Amino acid sequence: MSTRRRARTTAVALAAAAMAAATAFTTPPAAAATTAADSPVTVHLDCSQPRNGTGSQAEPYNDLASVNALTFHPGDTLALAAGATCHGTLAPKGSGTAAAPVTVAPYGTGAAPVIDADGAENAMHLTDQDHWTVKAIKLTDPAGDLAQRQGLLIESTDGRTHSGFDIDGLIVDRVAGQTDKAAHATAFSLSACIRAGATGPGSLLSDVHVHHTQVSNCGGGGIKIRTGSVNTSLGQNVHVDHNTVGAVGGDGIIVSYAESPLIEYNTAADLGTGAYPWTGGNFAGIWVLGDHNAVIQKNAVYGSIMSAYDSEAFDCDWGNTGTCTVQYNYSRDNAGGLFLDCDGCGTVGGATEVVRYNISQNDCRMVGAGGGRSALRFYNNVVYCPGRKLDVTVPADSLMENNIWVAREDSRLPTGSKISWQWNVFQGVPRPTANGIVGDPQFVAPGTGGDTLDSADGYRLRATSPALGNGGVVADNGGRDYWGAPVSATAKPHRGAYNGPGL
Repeated sequence: MSTRRRARTTAVALAAAAMAAATAFTTPPAAAATTAADSPVTVHLDCSQPRNGTGSQAEPYNDLASVNALTFHPGDTLALAAGATCHGTLAPKGSGTAAAPVTVAPYGTGAAPVIDADGAENAMHLTDQDHWTVKAIKLTDPAGDLAQRQGLLIESTDGRTHSGFDIDGLIVDRVAGQTDKAAHATAFSLSACIRAGATGPGSLLSDVHVHHTQVSNCGGGGIKIRTGSVNTSLGQNVHVDHNTVGAVGGDGIIVSYAESPLIEYNTAADLGTGAYPWTGGNFAGIWVLGDHNAVIQKNAVYGSIMSAYDSEAFDCDWGNTGTCTVQYNYSRDNAGGLFLDCDGCGTVGGATEVVRYNISQNDCRMVGAGGGRSALRFYNNVVYCPGRKLDVTVPADSLMENNIWVAREDSRLPTGSKISWQWNVFQGVPRPTANGIVGDPQFVAPGTGGDTLDSADGYRLRATSPALGNGGVVADNGGRDYWGAPVSATAKPHRGAYNGPGL
């Protein structure tokens, strides 16, 4: 018998022996869960079973303690029985490799298996481990009190880089995290449906992919990925995509201290509400902090309630460097409005903020806060707020070009020596300078946007629009519009987010 097989068989046997000593029955031999040397094994967990087994499919374990006693190896799988609920925290040991991660996944047919933390800090916890894939199981952590809690927590704490986390299809609902950032700032920031965090000198997380998850009703927020910290190197390869965040009591999605993170194709709805609604301080929709060259694109954010001050759909916050790009997004009916520049709200990063080809319906507010050194390049966006007053402030260095603004006549857009207004269209709202077209942009069906990116088709332009083919040419303009139509680097574009043929 190889050394690895002998060690693994011994570990499983010891865990089984411990369970046998704690119960009134004899556990069958544990070797059933171990195959040939260096071959991956599958450990089965079915908490609906009346007695504890060996971890085989025929005789699965029936509690989390048995699984938490094991050390998993590359290629191993922890399989949870569909329809069963386990109580406590799943905290398995061990690591996989890039070629052979450890996988946690359901087996059988029926509803997703559930891990109910029963008020503990988290339902699943991975600490200083590498290469884990977590699939479509369900995590929950309801409680009568609010405290620092998470559904899934991934941590790097030992001064090393830990990598390889693929969170695919996870379901998290009802986590009683802290909802009052004003009174409990740390507990709020560390509460979420899904949180990844790096703490301590030298600790980093890299290769973090969170996708196709459904998270809801979590105090503190939805998805919070922090891969480094101030004055350390940044985590690499962070991708947050195709997630649905609904009715969480705080922020929708945050990625911080990462190199070139990509946040795309997510939906964040009804933020600040839910089973554990926001109670104090600020939150925002999708935002980045301390990142380098972050990109937020093709997301839909809608229905956020008002927090103490923020509640914008998108935010380039403090400490970002390089370029913070917010593009091809759709937002509507967020109480805090469309966009927050908060570069000066903490450590100043001085990123160039590029906000382009976004469509905003009834998001009538933009905030340039904190007096940072950021430069805003806001072009080819639609801000549609008929019958409402705009509330807009921008950084001192701002280029506002090729946008379409629709709002009430008592709106006033900001001016300044380095705020440039070029080639915009203004309907209702007065022009801040002499430049720009005053009149109806002739959208196809304005005000009809719903809950998805595709629902914004009404903001394309009619063939009779005065905004066709007469905007300003913007260098490095991204090359396409909201709908994917090409935007020339030399020919005049349309004004607004649409650059296709007039309809």
